[in-house]
Amino acid sequence: MYGRPIACPYGCQAIVDSGTSLLAGPSRSVGNIHYEMGARRSPSGTFLVSCSFLRLLPDIVFVIAGTQFPLPPQAYILQQEDGSCMSGFEGYALPTATGELWILGDIFLRRYYSVFDRANGMVGLAPAV
Repeated sequence: MYGRPIACPYGCQAIVDSGTSLLAGPSRSVGNIHYEMGARRSPSGTFLVSCSFLRLLPDIVFVIAGTQFPLPPQAYILQQEDGSCMSGFEGYALPTATGELWILGDIFLRRYYSVFDRANGMVGLAPAV
């Protein structure tokens, strides 16, 4: 974010999951992202951003196997029916033996077409058109 890592500075694991709506990561890393975007916790527990700031927010770039996968704010900020703007990031507390684990849910998958190659244990990603 803003040209510098704000999560996983030494790399981490990620899974692509169509059963997860948002982008889920460790609470501390997601907290850093919320701080950088100026998000505030609502009474319901979601994190809201001023909709007028949407055009000022940067792309958030996921680097997977050396390839950059940028998400613009229009992808990771969700405009709600009541006119508010909600962060598409959610934190969780699930320790892993390998360090940080991210779940790239529907927000990511709307931007990137995915092919699951189970025979070779690989996932292919390409920009969705």
